[in-house]
Amino acid sequence: MTYAHAAATYQRNAVLTASPEKIVKMLYDGAIKNLERCRESLANPATARAPEVSQSLGKALGIVGELRASLDMAAGGKIAQDLDRLYEFSIDQITQANSTRTTAGVGNALKVLRTLKEGWDVAIPG
Repeated sequence: MTYAHAAATYQRNAVLTASPEKIVKMLYDGAIKNLERCRESLANPATARAPEVSQSLGKALGIVGELRASLDMAAGGKIAQDLDRLYEFSIDQITQANSTRTTAGVGNALKVLRTLKEGWDVAIPG
C-alpha cells in the first residue's frame, strides 16, 4: 500500500466515523487551508492567474456553500440567520477574489471563517 493510498484511506475513515460537529470543523479547516493557499498565490503576480488558484477558490467556495446549505433555518433561528449572512458574505468575497485576482476578498473570508472555526473549537474540543 502506498503512502498516498494509506493517507486517503485514513482521511476517508476519519470522515465516515466523525460526529456532525467534527465534520463541520473539518469543513472549516478545508476552506481555510484552500484560502490560505490562494492568498499566497494571489500575492505573487507570477502565480495569481494560475489554474491552481481557481481550483482552490472553487473548493473553498464549495465548502462554504455546503456549510450554508446545511443550515436549518427553522430550528436555528437567529443564529442560523446570522450564519447565513456570514456565509453569504464569505461567498461574495471569494467570488470577488476569483474575478479580481486580488487578496482582499480572500483575507475577508479568512477572517470570518477563522472566527467561526475558533467558536467551534471552543464548543467542541478535540
